[in-house]
Amino acid sequence: MRSPWHAAPRRRAAWCALIVGVLAVHLFVGVEVAVNVIGVDAGAEPQRIDVSLVQELAPSTPPPPPAANPAPPRARAPRAVRGARAASQPQPQPVASSPEEAASASHAALEAEALALAASMAAASAPQAPASAASAALAADAAASAAESAVAEIQPALEWPPSTRLSYTLSGLFRNGPLYGDGVVEWRRDGLHYQVEFDFSVQPFFDGHMFSDGEITPDGLQPVHYDEWRKFPLRDRLVRRIEFGDDAVLLNNGTRTARLPQTQDPSSQFVQFVWMFTSHPEWLRADNIVSIPLALPNALRVWHYRVGAAEALRLPFGTIDAVHLTPIDPRKPNELAFEIWIAPSLQYLPVRIHVPLNEENFADLTLSSRPLQAATPASAPAESRPPGPRPASAPMTLP
Repeated sequence: MRSPWHAAPRRRAAWCALIVGVLAVHLFVGVEVAVNVIGVDAGAEPQRIDVSLVQELAPSTPPPPPAANPAPPRARAPRAVRGARAASQPQPQPVASSPEEAASASHAALEAEALALAASMAAASAPQAPASAASAALAADAAASAAESAVAEIQPALEWPPSTRLSYTLSGLFRNGPLYGDGVVEWRRDGLHYQVEFDFSVQPFFDGHMFSDGEITPDGLQPVHYDEWRKFPLRDRLVRRIEFGDDAVLLNNGTRTARLPQTQDPSSQFVQFVWMFTSHPEWLRADNIVSIPLALPNALRVWHYRVGAAEALRLPFGTIDAVHLTPIDPRKPNELAFEIWIAPSLQYLPVRIHVPLNEENFADLTLSSRPLQAATPASAPAESRPPGPRPASAPMTLP
């Protein structure tokens, strides 16, 4: 049989086109497999924390908040110094009218109590001969340090929710047509390592993914890496990433900006609110303004949310009281401003997320079933318990 390469030029050109087409199809399939199965475009996304979700979370009364400023243990002073100690006791503090003032007053009371305890301990241990001013100051400093250490030791740890999956039904309106889909927010933790993953699908328009990886700290979540992607039909994934350093944040557009205290990313913010309101449930008072620094792919700035009154939301598994948080800052181009409903009876988790796309179009995610959680151990190892919140973090809310 004569080879087709020795045929007429037009036939050779047809064979070449066929071979190129076959190679192009194989290349396209290979890239799709690499992207969707192997994860080539996942970049630096860390390995997924493996969790087992075995129980439903039923609504319950919110636990009492951890004591932000517990008083140090009081040593029984000798009679000779009781009068001096009574004279040094701090006067009653006025009731603060806002969370900031309450935290400040409580912190001042703690310092005054520590100084009073230091003075009494120094007086009790002082020799009969008058001591020098320097030695008295050293004794007072040592006693104050001991009091601060005692405070740190008895500070209760904030009990973070165990690994949790929240499943949502998505509805909405886009270009005069209805939107349908679903979404899943999954919070995973392993000791002080956390991940928050938010996946959503708007059929048949696009799929989305947001992923945050970082550490649990005394000030809540501290993201280290964030990425997101969106996939439209017949188009490649659009991937954007943010990297967090100790003092700076590298945005997706290449801008390096200073890292603000307690900065979050679009995915971790949902669980950071859990830390904020578990530590300070009084911040959910209607008309309060709560603030959270948020790093988006192209900008980092502080977002402000107005706290609304409690609302009764009818969900498939029952009616839940939730508090509505509404962003009050003007939305900039290509920014999604999430409205969030927080449920105190479900560990302050978000039970509804509303995303205004523009003046007419929106997407709405509503919790479709009870959250699934990992089993809670009877007694977690001490090293796996995150430290409790510190009083210095209280200015995260504005009256």
